[in-house]
Amino acid sequence: MSNVPIALEQLTAETAEATKHQLRHNVEVQQIANRINIKNQLDLIALGKEPSTKLSRFSDQILNMLAKSKVNESGDLLKQLEALMSKFDKKEVIEQQSFFAKLFKRAPKKNEDLFEKYNLLGRDIEKIHYQFVLMEEALANDNRMLARLYREDLTYYLEIEKYIVAAEMKLDEVTTTLMPMYRKQSEAGNQIAKMELTTLQTITDMLTQKIDELERSRMVAILAAPQIEMIRNGNSELIEQINNAFITTIPVFKMSMMHAVNEKRQKLQNDSAAAFENRMKQFGGVNSDVVQLSSVMAQQPERPQTLEEMWDTIVLGISNYRKLRDEQTEQRVKAEQQLMAMRNEA
Repeated sequence: MSNVPIALEQLTAETAEATKHQLRHNVEVQQIANRINIKNQLDLIALGKEPSTKLSRFSDQILNMLAKSKVNESGDLLKQLEALMSKFDKKEVIEQQSFFAKLFKRAPKKNEDLFEKYNLLGRDIEKIHYQFVLMEEALANDNRMLARLYREDLTYYLEIEKYIVAAEMKLDEVTTTLMPMYRKQSEAGNQIAKMELTTLQTITDMLTQKIDELERSRMVAILAAPQIEMIRNGNSELIEQINNAFITTIPVFKMSMMHAVNEKRQKLQNDSAAAFENRMKQFGGVNSDVVQLSSVMAQQPERPQTLEEMWDTIVLGISNYRKLRDEQTEQRVKAEQQLMAMRNEA
């Protein structure tokens, strides 16, 4: 017998079988088996009840977490971002000639409307960005909870397995040692031995039934483990997609977009000042203040060349995230159904 604690980091059907084999030689399991009073039916009924009850509540925790997941709320957020991105006209911001053609053909109020459009778009995009930050944090919190639940699952499995092995050891003692002994005495005409044999048969049936009950709880723990891991991995993929396509890209896109719009606006002012100066020269002179106005217009830094690429990244990210989310939702629904079925059977 060994008193070395059983270390279990991952729960699968294979590791469960290996663990069960180890527990047959564990001192703690032997002590549990020794404490089983086969003469007391209430003790037999209560055997392993505590970890089984905890495992049932544990399944409820997972189902509750799945129901409240922020992934379920991402549909509207994606639609909002999609609508905002559709308002971004690459011709207005990126293609310089088309942009100025629009500006020079419109009245000043129309020009200001164009600038106001992108200021408002920038504010709305920032609000969406904040919602994605919250979603990423919620998914990260879900994963931390899932990691805790996974560790709890291992604990509950191990406790239930100990009681199963202990019950099997006691059943083996009854069927291979006690029953043959009383059967032999019964065949020799011992009436008390016959009564004891009948009692032992009842005990055998109760132990067998108890083992079956604990086995169902054991399977809940074994099957729940890969479901938890699947959900964790799915959340990690969603977090990566949110971070790459939205959280990292949206702020840079917004700043680049506003920079490009303001650059166009500044260029318009410079061109207007230069045109006014040329017109004044045609009339025989130019005021020194006008010359100073046109000369002090600072040249803005060159617009980042990745603005259109960032727009494409966000739009593609919406599509990719929606596809990934739908796949994860389908897996979550299946996991939820399996967990509910296992809980009801346990």
